[in-house]
This record gives sequence, structure tokens and C-alpha cells, in this order.
Amino acid sequence: MSKRKILLCSLVLLLTVFSSVAFATAPYASIIAYNEMAPGWGVSSSNPEVSPLGVLDIINMTPWDISIGPGQNQPMLPGLTTGTSFNGFWLAGFHKPSSTSNFGGSFAFHSYQVALNNLNNGWVLKNEVSNVYGQPLWWDSIPLVFNSNTFTQGGNTVALNFIATSSVGFDVNYNSATANFPATALSFGDGTNNYGLETNDTMIYYSNWKNTTHFLTVQGLGSNENSWKPIAANLGGITTNSGVGGSAPGTPVKGPKYLNVSGLAYPNFSAVAGDNQGLDLVVIIQAGGYGDMQLIFMAVPNSNDGFLKGL
Repeated sequence: MSKRKILLCSLVLLLTVFSSVAFATAPYASIIAYNEMAPGWGVSSSNPEVSPLGVLDIINMTPWDISIGPGQNQPMLPGLTTGTSFNGFWLAGFHKPSSTSNFGGSFAFHSYQVALNNLNNGWVLKNEVSNVYGQPLWWDSIPLVFNSNTFTQGGNTVALNFIATSSVGFDVNYNSATANFPATALSFGDGTNNYGLETNDTMIYYSNWKNTTHFLTVQGLGSNENSWKPIAANLGGITTNSGVGGSAPGTPVKGPKYLNVSGLAYPNFSAVAGDNQGLDLVVIIQAGGYGDMQLIFMAVPNSNDGFLKGL
């Protein structure tokens, strides 16, 4: 897993750019799914610092159906996938579903595999941000509705936004040292202790170079959005750095120890779903080296949930 020293501050301003969406209030979790260091500053070639395979596994390990996307068979995240289209679908929970239409496929109807575009290139997604970071930045989101196979939110459901963000490089202030400072950002943070780390790894040293970076994010959505709890501290742990730059020098700044695993939990989602099973809903995103990217949904007993310890 990638240590936080490669964390990128370049998306600190994204919340102001995406002001039409309420990213600033809802808890979120994000990972660096792929980062390619541009040559320069002692680097002789563009080598990825995080190197997963070009596959996103979406896995439902809960008793609840999960709708993914704006509606059945509606296109999702064009520019992120290659080959076959990525359309809205739903994944069955571990029960006998009342409907079998439009299941997610691959593994016993509880998982789905998405073939991703070439990781070395930017994902040209629906929304583009230009003239801010030196290179274009693209992003798009899809809703996830839990305890639903109809793509609609109701009284017994909760929801998240799944967000992809991509660029082929950021133009940040050139420094010979890194700087840690508090920041509110869409693309990284544990949702409670927001932070940033400035690094030359994101630089475009010359106009004909690129530095591709992809982020994956989940964020609370809907009327219950603020009930989600960030669980980065209980996944890979939290580190503290001495703040400089944007914060008062020496101010402690907290952030995840690892940048390619994070998640959110919804305590006792069973109470919302009305199933009386006493289960929390846990969502984890990760991108391991030489492995698939994964979006994993789990049900965990509320009485013995280590993901929420200390929260």
C-alpha cells in the first residue's frame, strides 16, 4: 500500500469548483487509485507509484440489494471503461430475491467486474474542469442506493455517491520539500480530518510530459448522508504530521497512513432497513499493487464492529 508521503494536494480547490454539489458537508472517503510520477526531480521515467490492474470489482457481501447508477441500463462513467459499456444495474444481497431481472454478473449475482480504460491515460469523464490545475481534470459520479433494486431512495434506504476523478497532471507550486496542511478536498481525506500534502510528484515539468492520476471516492448522499462515519483510522491507521504552509507552523495535521484504502460505515443500517438483524453497513474502496481496484460492501454485527471502534 502506498504511504501518505505521495498524497497530492492538487485537488484542494475542487470543492469550490464543484460548488453545485454538496461535497463539503457529507462524510466521504477517497483513495489514490493510480498515480504516475512525471520524469524530473531525480525521476528518469514516468513510473506508477500505485499500480493496480485495470479492473474494478464491485462486490456485495450484505443481505441487502444494492442499486448502482441512475437507472436500469443507463450509461455510467463514460471515459472510465473500455470495450463493453458500463450501465446501471443492481447487485443481489445474500437472500432469495423477488426479482431476477438485470442482475449484476460475474460471481453468483453478488458481484460485477468493470474493465477500466488504459490507466496511463486520463479518464475523459462527463465533467471537465479547465484552467485551474494546468491540465484538464475530469470527474463524474454515480449514485449507490442500499436496500433497493429500483434505483430510488426511500424510507428504508441509504445512499452514497461513487465518484471518479482523473487528470494527466497538476501545476502546483514548485518546492524542494513537501508541506502538510489542513485542506478540504473532494479527492482525499478521511472526511473528518481533512488534509493535504504538497509534493512535486504531481508536477508537469515540461509541456510534453504528463502525470496521470486517478482518484476514487465515496460520499454520503440523500437525507441520511451525515450518518455515514469515516473509518480510515480503523483500516490502515492515522498518522500525524507537523503542519506548515496553509496551517500554523507546527500544528498537528492528521491523515490516513495509507492512501489506497479507505471507507465509510453506516452504524446499525438494519434499523433503517427494518430487518432487525443488528448489522452495520460498511463500504471499502481499495487499490492494491498488481491487483484489482475494489468497491466492497459488507454487513458487520453492530455489537462487535471494529471498523467503528473509537468513532
